[in-house]
Amino acid sequence: MRSTLIRAVLVAVLTIATTIGLLGSGAATASTPVTATTELNVRAKPSTSAKILGSLHRGQTVKASAESGGWTTITFKGAKAYVSSRYLTGGDDLPDSDDVDKGAAKVTTTQVNLREGPSLTDDVIVVLDQGTRVTTTGKTAKGWTEVTAGSRKGWVSSQYLTAATSNGGLPKPIGTRKTTADLNVRATSAEDGKLLGLARKGTTVSITGATDNARAQIIFEDTVGWVLAKYLTNGDTDQPSAPPLPAVTGTRYATADLTIRTTSGADFEDLGDIPKGTKISITGKTENARAQIIWDGAVRWVTAQYLSKTKPTSGSTAGSTKGLKPNGVKVLEAVRKNWPQIKTIGTVRPDALPDHPSGRALDLMIPDYKSKAGKQLGYDLSRWLRAHHSELGINYIIWDQHIWNVQRDSQGWRSMAGRGSDSANHKNHVHVTVLAKGYAPI
Repeated sequence: MRSTLIRAVLVAVLTIATTIGLLGSGAATASTPVTATTELNVRAKPSTSAKILGSLHRGQTVKASAESGGWTTITFKGAKAYVSSRYLTGGDDLPDSDDVDKGAAKVTTTQVNLREGPSLTDDVIVVLDQGTRVTTTGKTAKGWTEVTAGSRKGWVSSQYLTAATSNGGLPKPIGTRKTTADLNVRATSAEDGKLLGLARKGTTVSITGATDNARAQIIFEDTVGWVLAKYLTNGDTDQPSAPPLPAVTGTRYATADLTIRTTSGADFEDLGDIPKGTKISITGKTENARAQIIWDGAVRWVTAQYLSKTKPTSGSTAGSTKGLKPNGVKVLEAVRKNWPQIKTIGTVRPDALPDHPSGRALDLMIPDYKSKAGKQLGYDLSRWLRAHHSELGINYIIWDQHIWNVQRDSQGWRSMAGRGSDSANHKNHVHVTVLAKGYAPI
């Protein structure tokens, strides 16, 4: 029924567009908004066996151009992709059944922002800890729920709320699953989330239904934890066990923040960062100047030259002035003087974009960036830099998936599209690009 409705809407749009001459002489295309009613895989082809390109969050609206055989064609990250029509609804609103009762008790399933409005561009009022009990007001909008948390009222993403219970504020389980491999249980869904323990192969765990970053939320030893979802089974179907991992030959320490790579080649996927000083298990294999490691129960790769047998000192690595433009040096010295909490600063380095290689960019790494204190430090630093942009010669600043620049100063901080990892989304560092002598603002 839902598939038929979506197809009818798309056909109507195409017909009207063709009739009034909006479409050119090439392939007939049109788009209409559709909204995901649940977390939904985005695939390269209209098949459940096709490669997964990413996912749509519940309440996320995208443009659809066609529907056939139970699959809807959408535009995803600028390219054609496919999602199951069954889990879409026409328009940009979730169905009325998504509305929640006024006064319902909910609990946050992870650390989440309480915002002034129902969008990522609205200001953050406060960061709610995982397990915070909130009360719904009865209002929802496009995957967001309005709640009260203590004396504060605001909006949170609905996917990070679950029914509250009387068991100390833990999320309400919706069922159980069995682990098909030894799994690290982490405090968050992040690759480098704090390790809580190990769920041995064959362990039965309670699940809450929350998923994020390819991980499922579970109740582990009376606390909330996250494990890799693909190694959970409900017992009804055969589930492949984890492939055998290469033998660990030793350990090394990261001497800088390292990108976690899926392969050693240029086609790698960025899975996030390993913080400086982290102890890493190695296999002894190297390819393309990358070292193979075992990270979070899987084979990964990092740049070999930044691994050491000895743990690096905790002293400052606050950037080199070599190759920096004069304005870059100004920013570096100002941060060193006024923000001693910033111990690690990236400056000139190879990159696909010209900012860092040209000496016009700095990455100001935020210590413990996932904590409340870390988030506040990044916020305060980014706003301080904006306030002093003129004297420091700053062109633009990026922090926490938001950008500010000189040319569009009146628009304030503008939201940016998601790029994947915390590093790519500038959640673990404040990026600054300065104006160089002879350069016009860009």
